[in-house]
Amino acid sequence: MRLAMPAQIRRLTLHDPPAAIREYAAIIGDLRGAPPGAAADLEALAAEAVEGVLRQGAFLMAVVVSEVADPALLTGVALEVPQGWDIETADALRDSVEEVGGPDVRQTILVESALGPVVVAQRIPGVEQVRARQPVALQLQAFVPEPGAERMLLLTLSAPSACGWAEHQSVFTELVASASPSGVAPHSAEPVADDSFEHHTFGL
Repeated sequence: MRLAMPAQIRRLTLHDPPAAIREYAAIIGDLRGAPPGAAADLEALAAEAVEGVLRQGAFLMAVVVSEVADPALLTGVALEVPQGWDIETADALRDSVEEVGGPDVRQTILVESALGPVVVAQRIPGVEQVRARQPVALQLQAFVPEPGAERMLLLTLSAPSACGWAEHQSVFTELVASASPSGVAPHSAEPVADDSFEHHTFGL
């Protein structure tokens, strides 16, 4: 599977954890305008984040930056998927996410890609999560199938605030729609015109 990474996405070399930690610390430092003396603290913070992502089984970690949005974190994890992924399977997964995905699942959509339909869920924390003292990050999750491989890619974009959330939605949908088979150059594709966050953005 190949994805066309937009310019706003800074991918870390997660296969080399020490390098990923240094890269993440440098990005955090740049975004915060941290002084040189803060390097040790930033690396400790970065190490905790990188190690946490690796414990989740992720093979992709990146920072999404934008002039109009707060930074967001993008991760990718491989999941098993049954053979015969098609629109019926995608609809069944979409229904399952809506029914048992938790109270923070506010909306799901289908995005077309060269690999088939992709289920995308938008998670917006509400009073339930605040009362339960759960993380209150906004999230977009995409289940991207890889036909013939019996696996799918779970992409998750997580942002600590709603600042620029519409921009993150646009970038994420563009990334998901670009999914294509290995050996085929990925390309930007438009989401289904009548079923996208562009037309159904959840009100914050």
